[in-house]
Amino acid sequence: MDKSTIKASILHSISEELDLWLDKEHTIKDGYEYETEFMHTARKVNQILFSKSLGSISGNRNKKNSGPVLGSTK
Repeated sequence: MDKSTIKASILHSISEELDLWLDKEHTIKDGYEYETEFMHTARKVNQILFSKSLGSISGNRNKKNSGPVLGSTK
């Protein structure tokens, strides 16, 4: 993906979360619930930004990416 496609995807997802927050914000009367919902939305936006900016992640986390540092051990 190119930079503009990633940016558009991130902005679209964050815009949706912001719309949900703005709709929900006016109905919350309790301060604790307001803070809880605000933090939930902030974490969700953070997660969206982080996951979409990483791109695709390889399936094997344990795959060795480079050869031996000191050369061959044969």
